[in-house]
Amino acid sequence: MTQATKRLVREYETIYLLKAETPDEQVEEIKERLRGVVTRETGKVIRFTNQGKRKTAFPIGKNPKALYMHCLYVGAPGLVGEFERNLKMMDQVVKFQSVKLAEDVDFEARQIEADIKVQPVEDETKPREERGEFVEREEGFEPEGPAVERGEE
Repeated sequence: MTQATKRLVREYETIYLLKAETPDEQVEEIKERLRGVVTRETGKVIRFTNQGKRKTAFPIGKNPKALYMHCLYVGAPGLVGEFERNLKMMDQVVKFQSVKLAEDVDFEARQIEADIKVQPVEDETKPREERGEFVEREEGFEPEGPAVERGEE
């Protein structure tokens, strides 16, 4: 009988990338707009995580870095479509991806957590020789293997 009173929903996560030069105030505005979308669609935002500015695997719009954001939320299946539709309309959002994490999650049992801001990863700023990747060749060094003769025929 208690099973009938539970509201079962799905749990999703969406990772979206913002332009690296996005100011903190605008990041907060985007978060609040997305939080409003989830609430309007009778869902609940569990947590936003600001993972900071990081280097992307490949340049996106000629930019090698982006601001990584993660949103964890619960709601009905149609919620993801509306969430992504709103992301598409924002000029600061350059990429996003949503994933379903779980089905049949009890809506009331899932507690809201505080938003997290992760410290950005420090970039590798040491020159190559200090990292040990640069090896100087000795005078008279000959590579092993068959010798290649260069000459004119």
